[in-house]
Amino acid sequence: MNAAGPTPPPSVPHRRPPRWWVVLASLGGVLVLSGALLVLLNPAEATFGWFADAPLSGETFPAMALVTPEATAGWAGVVAGLVLWAFCAGWLVGRRRHGPRR
Repeated sequence: MNAAGPTPPPSVPHRRPPRWWVVLASLGGVLVLSGALLVLLNPAEATFGWFADAPLSGETFPAMALVTPEATAGWAGVVAGLVLWAFCAGWLVGRRRHGPRR
């Protein structure tokens, strides 16, 4: 403390994240967005009619696909992107320096 008042705390220089971290975080974002778009733009088509009765002889029930290959790939992309984001967030939290303990 001086005559002008309390002294401000010393400024800490901002450390930039390394380039590989930025690339991984960006790749995670691309994977999440592309996976979500793949799921949303390719919905499973439910093409079936009335089937409360047994099919006639020689006929079968129509095939129904509840999960399409596109939806599977989209969800896998979303999960992979979220895993990359979790890694990047964990790395940032672990990199933080804590002040001296009292």
